[in-house]
Amino acid sequence: MNKTKNNTSSAPKTPLDTLTNFIASFIGSWWGVFFHTAWFVIWIILRLNIDLLTFAVSLEAIFIGIFLLISDNKAATIRDKRDYASQKRETDLIELILDSMDKQNHRQQQMLQSLSELQKEVSEIKIKTLKKSKVK
Repeated sequence: MNKTKNNTSSAPKTPLDTLTNFIASFIGSWWGVFFHTAWFVIWIILRLNIDLLTFAVSLEAIFIGIFLLISDNKAATIRDKRDYASQKRETDLIELILDSMDKQNHRQQQMLQSLSELQKEVSEIKIKTLKKSKVK
């Protein structure tokens, strides 16, 4: 069986891919929760403009959503490529097995035909032998 590389994608990663993966993994971690909690607490303690915080958080949510969708689409593409490769290997193996079974079936048919011919010859020999023994 072929060994596959652990590399998730055959295409080289661009700086934007690296940035997107970093942002998506940071946002989806406890460090992202801690950062946002600290940000909100500091903002409230400093009594800064809540409307500006609301605007910033809304804008951030839009960009986070985009980064997460990009990251998810990339992961789905990689998953699709792996699934296709796996299905291709399975299809190739099934075709190989079916081809082997066809060849085996053909050989069995030939053997059955040879056996039938041998049985026919044995029967003819028995009949001839019986006729010779009756004639004597």
